[in-house]
Amino acid sequence: MPFDGLGYVSTTTNTTAKLSIWTRLTQFALGTPPVTKTIPLHAFQPVPAGQPDAVTLQVLTIGRALIEDRKDWVQRRYETRDGRRCAVGALRGAARLMNLHGPQSGANTILLSVAMSRGFNDIESMNDNSSHRQVVSAFDEAISRARQYTG
Repeated sequence: MPFDGLGYVSTTTNTTAKLSIWTRLTQFALGTPPVTKTIPLHAFQPVPAGQPDAVTLQVLTIGRALIEDRKDWVQRRYETRDGRRCAVGALRGAARLMNLHGPQSGANTILLSVAMSRGFNDIESMNDNSSHRQVVSAFDEAISRARQYTG
């Protein structure tokens, strides 16, 4: 009789999965367990065909959500191992979450225009030389500009 493994299948499921050694070492090194970032579901509304500006608006909205909390934002790096992001890293992360390929030039262009209106040459220098509140407000301004283009 071949081994089918039915004797080892449990009818009850264990809700606490055993963490890998690497995950436990990372948690130990960082001092706290990683927190899963939840993104509001309204940010993932279906995009109507033929409206690339709607995609730009979604990328900006999700990017803002990724750095909305101060502990999820970082300066002088695009992204860290523990999931903190700068403004550009947030745009890239939003594009990855939306499964978009290629650069999201619309979102970058609008956020760059906000950065330049604030006296910066690029998004990175705005992120690195501003407070978290100022960067989030830059995203808010970019989102309102994107809404003007879509509406």
